[in-house]
Amino acid sequence: MNQIPRQDPFKGEDTYIKICYRRTIEFINNQLNEEEYIKFHEDSNGRNTLPWPELYLLRGNMNLFRNFLLKFKLKNRRLVLTNEEIIGFSQQALYDNYGISFKPLSRFIGKSKSVVRRKFDPKIRNIVTSDTDVFHKEFVAFMALLARVPIDWLEEEIPENKWRVHHLNYLQNSRVNSNELLEIINSTSKEIHDVRGIILALENEKNNETFIRLELINGSFILEILNQDNPLRSIVYLLDKLKNFNIEIGYTKTVIPSQYNFTVIGNNNPQKSIYLPEFKRLQL
Repeated sequence: MNQIPRQDPFKGEDTYIKICYRRTIEFINNQLNEEEYIKFHEDSNGRNTLPWPELYLLRGNMNLFRNFLLKFKLKNRRLVLTNEEIIGFSQQALYDNYGISFKPLSRFIGKSKSVVRRKFDPKIRNIVTSDTDVFHKEFVAFMALLARVPIDWLEEEIPENKWRVHHLNYLQNSRVNSNELLEIINSTSKEIHDVRGIILALENEKNNETFIRLELINGSFILEILNQDNPLRSIVYLLDKLKNFNIEIGYTKTVIPSQYNFTVIGNNNPQKSIYLPEFKRLQL
């Protein structure tokens, strides 16, 4: 099993991020149990409100991150994978943008108490969270999309070592054509942060679907091809469609060792650069 290097990468005083890093070392090396590690991020009232800055660091070492996630029981893996340092959204932002209130989130991560919020029209679109006592597939699929993991990592105690993208079918309005995809990218404002799952049918190839994770942020975008085999035809097709944008290309590592997602980053806002820990740039 991969372990965090024992050499401390931080210098100077004991900052919160340094302490978190030490606790992660202890947890991965079995010097701290799961509940103790989780409790370290709780406030004095037992609420999981403290930041998890070590998650952002772990994402830069995907093999280590994968083994880290597999050490957790399902409920705690859900807690980690729905954390802001993983999905890029705070609980308040999920509520404001998608109507995902604290109540289903709390139930999803195994917490019984939550704040009841008045329902209102979300800024971006509504994500259906539950049917009575069962979590709606759209909600689980959306959280898996945000966290960049196969859906069974949020549903099974022991997920399979297999890449899956079928959950994009559970998302509303996921099927678009190339013109609609470009309209979505071009219409993005600098104030909007949105993640969409897209199923793109190439022109004249309706049976050849390209599964895409599209993140729109600060007027820029991150487009990942999620297909298991990274189809060359889809890559060439999309690069041609995006040729008028200021882009850099590379790949994004995933929790499945054999799966690397071809990725295009379009930085349309030079004042706010995009950094993605999992991204590795390709030099052409």
